[in-house]
Amino acid sequence: MPSSPVPSQNDLVSVEILSEGQAIPDTMQVRLVEVDRSLNRIPRATLEILDGSPVESNFAISESDTFKPGAQIEIKAGYHGETEPIFKGIVLGQSLRIRDGRHSFLEVTCAPMAIKMTHGRKHAYFEQMKDSDIISQLLGNAGLSKEVEATTYQYPMVVQYQATDWDFMMTRAEANGMVVHVTDTKVEVKKPDVSGSPELVIMYGRDMVGIKLDVDAREQYGNVLTRSWDDSNMSMVESTSSEPSVNSQGNISGSNLAQVLGDPTYTWNTPATLPSEELKAWADARLLRARLSRIQGTVTFQGSAKAKPNSLIELAGLGARFNGNAFISGVRHVVKDANWVTHATLGLNQAWLFEQHQDVDDPAASVVLPSIQGLQVGVVQQIQEDPDGRHRIKVQIPTINTNESIWARMTHLYATNNAGSFFLPELGDEVLVGFLNQDPRNPVILGMLYNGQKAPPYTADEENTFKAFVSKNQLKIEFEDVKKILTLMTPAGNKIVMDEDQKTILIEDQNGNKLEMAESGITMESPKDINIKATGNISLEAQQGLTLKATQDLSGEGMNVTLKGQTGFKAEGSATAELKAGGQTTVKGAMVMIN
Repeated sequence: MPSSPVPSQNDLVSVEILSEGQAIPDTMQVRLVEVDRSLNRIPRATLEILDGSPVESNFAISESDTFKPGAQIEIKAGYHGETEPIFKGIVLGQSLRIRDGRHSFLEVTCAPMAIKMTHGRKHAYFEQMKDSDIISQLLGNAGLSKEVEATTYQYPMVVQYQATDWDFMMTRAEANGMVVHVTDTKVEVKKPDVSGSPELVIMYGRDMVGIKLDVDAREQYGNVLTRSWDDSNMSMVESTSSEPSVNSQGNISGSNLAQVLGDPTYTWNTPATLPSEELKAWADARLLRARLSRIQGTVTFQGSAKAKPNSLIELAGLGARFNGNAFISGVRHVVKDANWVTHATLGLNQAWLFEQHQDVDDPAASVVLPSIQGLQVGVVQQIQEDPDGRHRIKVQIPTINTNESIWARMTHLYATNNAGSFFLPELGDEVLVGFLNQDPRNPVILGMLYNGQKAPPYTADEENTFKAFVSKNQLKIEFEDVKKILTLMTPAGNKIVMDEDQKTILIEDQNGNKLEMAESGITMESPKDINIKATGNISLEAQQGLTLKATQDLSGEGMNVTLKGQTGFKAEGSATAELKAGGQTTVKGAMVMIN
């Protein structure tokens, strides 16, 4: 049964601070202890201790080992000497404060060892692993004890790029509807605990010091729809959230609040290809965060170590709208002026880490100079004589400067050593320019653009009939997909046409010479002479007839001429015929007939 945070004896607040396991001396006057623990954040502790002597001109506590960076610190709080731990960690840093020239103190900042996960942006590949395995590995790499709720989907590959281990872990936890709770002994990564029993009850008029609590319909939806591109089926796939179980607080549910604005569906789209399991987890996680944000605020009461993140606290005396078990997402303990109060943050902000902190991503241009956002339009100024010999193109980017230009690398269809595609833009052409790492010093031409002044050589039709490459001087390679025709053509009319529709291959030049290979045979035509020469033999062979015909003279010459008919041989002249030899002439047959 939950109890009041006000103990029977609360008139004497006790605070105990240990450094390296030893209590600090009573001579150290602690003016402030503040401990802040919240879900999805690294806990922090701040101590303010009177220090500094203008007479001796030094800060004795600061220069001692008690609070030197790296020292192990434990903070306990309670009443009448009975204390409980409220923080364990290490000293991160010190600050000296002097006010009005005479009031001086030492400020000590502490954090648990989980702070190591925020140090440095890292890169890693995680192959064939579940999100829970990835999170466990990250925590293990930091040497932290852990309790990680198991997830189900195993990814072929997950990439960590230029992100701290903490931020990367947070994104994977949030994608699965889990929260991260750093305790004094371990790091817990699991679903919000909304079904437990509260240890504390805070009642208005009895132990409630202050409260600010809001119920809001603006972030409530009927459901969440997540959609991604399925490149296998060339279509969008989607998943819908299921209504989650949440803490029972107030008399109006998140689904009822959603009806205030028409029970809308919140749709999240991504052009990436995501598995159905990830889409479902994403939708469920989004709706869970929305439901936990339906009632948010802060309640303040007498200090108690029982108030902890990822637990419930009972509120009473506030009416039916707010009474019930509130979800604690953060706790802040403040001990000052001999008093200890606890501020409990209720509800969970519906915004995810990326939405709250833009620095989760790798800074644009690696923060070495101001970045350039998005794609830019460029105009080609020069294509040769790159001063660095890097085969770049000089472009003017009008949004930067209309008088000066910059050398930009260019993407190609194929590029390797002494081979590849080689298509460069013409001077004055419009090109599309991107920037590596959004660094304005590293432009890359991504492609070339038609525009109102420079039109394409073809007009598009509904069937998208033609594909082609046409050079500046009208050298042309044309693809006609519907009829399956490939044409190579010069502006003078020299061409090769491979036509599967007519089943022909045609070679034709600008002089009218033509060679056509068709289903019926091969045809060779010329308006003038056809000469066939060979240093070896020339053979003509036909399975059927062979015809030689000339409208004028037909002549043949050779060292020896042999004409042979398998059945008969006939030589005839319409006007005259002559058989003649410089030497012996033989006419021979079984029967020789003359005239």
